[in-house]
Amino acid sequence: MNRFRFFFILLGLILFIASGGIARAQSLTLSIPGYSDGSHRYFVELLSSALAQAGHTTIIRQVYDIPHLRELDMLDKGEFNVLWRVRSEEKDRRYLPIPVNLTNGMVGKRILLVPPAQKNDYRAVSTLHDFKKLGKIGGLGSRWFDADVWKANDLPYLEVPQWHHIYGMVAKGTRGVDYFSRGMNEILRESELHPDLAIEPHILIMYDRDFIFYVSPTQPQLAQILSDALEKAKKTGLIDILIAKYWAKSIKRLSIGTRAVIHLNTPQ
Repeated sequence: MNRFRFFFILLGLILFIASGGIARAQSLTLSIPGYSDGSHRYFVELLSSALAQAGHTTIIRQVYDIPHLRELDMLDKGEFNVLWRVRSEEKDRRYLPIPVNLTNGMVGKRILLVPPAQKNDYRAVSTLHDFKKLGKIGGLGSRWFDADVWKANDLPYLEVPQWHHIYGMVAKGTRGVDYFSRGMNEILRESELHPDLAIEPHILIMYDRDFIFYVSPTQPQLAQILSDALEKAKKTGLIDILIAKYWAKSIKRLSIGTRAVIHLNTPQ
């Protein structure tokens, strides 16, 4: 009798746990941007892999090459439900932040795209003061966190609403901008797409920020699911594995250890 009672108790416990697991698993549809240059691929794989690791099934729908500022408006309205952006207090107030760093700080390690004839203009720079003395003007996207950083450090810059135009503006050398600051994880791919620009070889500009995911304020339940999945991805090493997959070779090619490091003050 006790043996049968134990069997039914054990069976009930198994069914309870199983039903709880099923209840927690979700079938999710993510509406996110995509880009013709492929810069979305790491973030899409991280989303799908982290959610799969947490037991969820995911359908991903992408709209390609939407202007940067319109993406934020679409997130507001729920037309996109997830975006990745450099974290800032303004965005934290406006959207639902998922506080897990996505690139191990690589996006805050900035390297310059410059006209090839000017790539040695920075050779003597070893401090922020040296960098300011050059009087070079950076091209930055409108409402980018970079603009707040450059302003906080008294560096001249020009905000450009259509940020993809900055490549051509720098290359021409007659449009009021001298360089385009890009993250370590971005610059090699972008230099291949823009052979009329060169990677500046001497300096590394650093500020303390990273990409995080932001969820539309219309979907708080998705924010909790994604937060749990990304915390697990961080603990299991999934984020590090994907960073190595996408960027390990790029990091090596940039010769980070030989560059003069320029530390910038990071505004909140």
